[in-house]
Amino acid sequence: MSIAPLILNNYIMVAELLGLWVMLGSNVHLKKRTIMATRVVILLIFAEAICWGVERYTREIGYLTMTRILLTPTIYLLHPIIMLGIIDMTESMKKHRLLLYLPILISAPLLYSSQWTHLFYWFDDHNLYISADSILRYYPYFLFFLYVIAFVGSFFYRYARYGTAERKGILISVVAASVGALLHVIFDIDADYSTLFASLLLIYYLSLYVLTAKEDPLTHLMNRQCYYADSENLKEHVTAVVSVDMNDLKKINDTQGHAAGDHALQTVAECLTVGRVKNKKVYRIGGDEYAIFYLGKTEEQVKRDIELMQAALAQTPYVCAFGYQMVQKGEVEQAMVSADREMYSNKAVLKNTRERQIAAYKEATIRVMHEALGSGMWSMEFDDEGKMRSVEWSPEFRRMVGYTDEQDFPNVLESWSDLLHPEDKERVLREFQDTIDDYSGQKNYNVEYRLQVKNGEWRWFHAIGRLLRREDGVPLSYVGMFVDITDQKMVQKAATESL
Repeated sequence: MSIAPLILNNYIMVAELLGLWVMLGSNVHLKKRTIMATRVVILLIFAEAICWGVERYTREIGYLTMTRILLTPTIYLLHPIIMLGIIDMTESMKKHRLLLYLPILISAPLLYSSQWTHLFYWFDDHNLYISADSILRYYPYFLFFLYVIAFVGSFFYRYARYGTAERKGILISVVAASVGALLHVIFDIDADYSTLFASLLLIYYLSLYVLTAKEDPLTHLMNRQCYYADSENLKEHVTAVVSVDMNDLKKINDTQGHAAGDHALQTVAECLTVGRVKNKKVYRIGGDEYAIFYLGKTEEQVKRDIELMQAALAQTPYVCAFGYQMVQKGEVEQAMVSADREMYSNKAVLKNTRERQIAAYKEATIRVMHEALGSGMWSMEFDDEGKMRSVEWSPEFRRMVGYTDEQDFPNVLESWSDLLHPEDKERVLREFQDTIDDYSGQKNYNVEYRLQVKNGEWRWFHAIGRLLRREDGVPLSYVGMFVDITDQKMVQKAATESL
């Protein structure tokens, strides 16, 4: 057998695969893992073509050779292995890789021993191929079509978030190739499938390249370019839009590292695609920003899906703000502006709620400390504009100044300020207000003053306070404490007089 006829018979296939091999070197969209898997598939297709050519040569010999006994099962196994390699190009089934390899691992010893077990086929002494007289004669083809089905399933699962337009090209190619292979089986005609595999690989590679170029590489959602294109191309079909923004991504990156931030974005993306809802397109359009288009969905269906996404997010440490808007007469951009506005409003509520939870936690912690130390605690809350809206004096605070309950000492600022010594009042209140007005957060409240307790006695107190602020510096909560230092002042006074 000469190598020249083998190359000439497969000239187009060889040229296609060599061209693809060269193009892989300049790929900027696909992962190195995908490129490596593609090259492995190319080598496997070359191996199948060579094995087929050699096996055809051994058929013409008038006697059986061990070469043909080994090549026939090798070819049968190469067909599903090539399909497995194509599946592996997208790593879409990496969690089930062992399960995918299992049929091949089981089939290999059965096929290689079939010459002696007569399970599927065997060769007689005159080199004649004899099939088993049962359905098992088609086992190698069943094995191959099993992996064809697995390939189609994995491809559609991996790209389920895309519309059928992005996937139908590969589907047509696979169906056409499968029908051709099936016809060869039905009419009992041997064929070299290497050319078929080469064509399928080229179309599949092109599909991957197109789909990957439309994909956000981190979350595997559709990217910003797709969002802009679909805003125009699908505007007559989009019935609702949703704007989503993840909270505290910068904090995660700063405190836990960018790997943790990437994991957070991937987790959020999984929550936004939970249930793989039909006619729903999810895009990552910015660092922590997402957009969703619904095609032909009612408002009730959109609300229900938002609830499902929020329920999925509730199982994670991450929080997202949502805003949605129904689309009128193809006005997708205008609807998105409204959805953004609602989302930012929701984000402010979530952030404010979260900040208040933090403030309440800190306040409770400080209260326990004050109870243990015998000091008095006070706290104040501010509205969104930084105006004081409530004051709370702790039971310990009231006890230290001789009062028993809120009726005696109401939760208003004047309950305390009216008791300040005339010589200290202006200074103390100025320090108190200056701390509130310092939006930089650098100034802290730390003063000593005299206060008239319920029995009329003037006592000395040392007070400190800290402000919890919003991101823009506006006060959120003012928490402080004071301790009675009258005895210390008396000792200091006595020491001074003795001098």
